[in-house]
Amino acid sequence: MKAYVAKDEQGYDLPIPEIVRSKQVQNDDRGIKTLTVGNDKGDYVLSCNMEASNCVTLEPGRDYYVFTKTTKWKFPGATDYATLAWLQDWSVTYKKGENIALVPAGGGKPEEMGMYFLDSWSTGAKTSK
Repeated sequence: MKAYVAKDEQGYDLPIPEIVRSKQVQNDDRGIKTLTVGNDKGDYVLSCNMEASNCVTLEPGRDYYVFTKTTKWKFPGATDYATLAWLQDWSVTYKKGENIALVPAGGGKPEEMGMYFLDSWSTGAKTSK
């Protein structure tokens, strides 16, 4: 079976969004959920308001696409391109900080998409002494 390749309006291949997995989840007493997700490139520390409908706890071991303000992707069978702005149209937008959406890479229900704000990012590169 041939792998799916999304195309832009001119027919050029779109890069696959970055893929991450959940590493850690913590809920605090102020109603904020903090997640650490990452891959070989590095780790994102993301947060969301637990009262928001798209403040989801990610499934361990599942791959998620990272949507930033520069991500553009077309899921198999979709008629529109998925972008961060498109995802925010039917979820939440955080006014402070950079917004990040995490979408199950293998497909899923709309309620499995999470919207977060970026706390920090750190590289996965190890330094030697």
